[in-house]
Amino acid sequence: MRRLAAIPVLALGVLAGCGTSEASTVDLDEALTVELPGFVPAAGRGTPTTLCDAEPTGTGATPPSLSGELGASATVFYEQAQSTLEAYAWPAASADAARQFVDEAASAARGCDYELFTDADTDGDGVLDTGISDVQSVEAWSGSGWEGVRVHRSVSGQEQVDRRLVSAGSVVLLVVLRADTDDPEVLAPADDFLQAVAQSLE
Repeated sequence: MRRLAAIPVLALGVLAGCGTSEASTVDLDEALTVELPGFVPAAGRGTPTTLCDAEPTGTGATPPSLSGELGASATVFYEQAQSTLEAYAWPAASADAARQFVDEAASAARGCDYELFTDADTDGDGVLDTGISDVQSVEAWSGSGWEGVRVHRSVSGQEQVDRRLVSAGSVVLLVVLRADTDDPEVLAPADDFLQAVAQSLE
């Protein structure tokens, strides 16, 4: 699976203010531990510093970053043959603070959009025989009580990365699904995971 280095540049607003968070009594590690059919626990990776991948030619906008002031997140990681799912959750000082953080992120995420189209020699005969697209798009997203922004990247015939940064109540959640295919059906576990976590937080 191809991985691009992401460059942190734009700090977003502070997630948690002074005082006790409304979500501080919620065990986020426990809430993130759900049954995800077909997936098994996987080795962890570092908390993301950006909202999206950098445009690979280096000529696009610098990806907006997630502020390090968020503090430590509750995290889980799962994998199956074609994809991995990672999730990061933070408690906010209030539901308003969580919404504000996600709203600021959604606004900054406009810089994640790009479309690239290139020709490629897929059979190695020295002749360019097909076009390859690399598209990253941003849209508002809501579901299972979560509201926020979705950043989706798809490289035709190769891979896709789907990110949801959302909030519900005073919890902010980032879910990232990476797949070795551009088949949209492989993204369904992200929706299942978001629904299961929402139920765990009820």
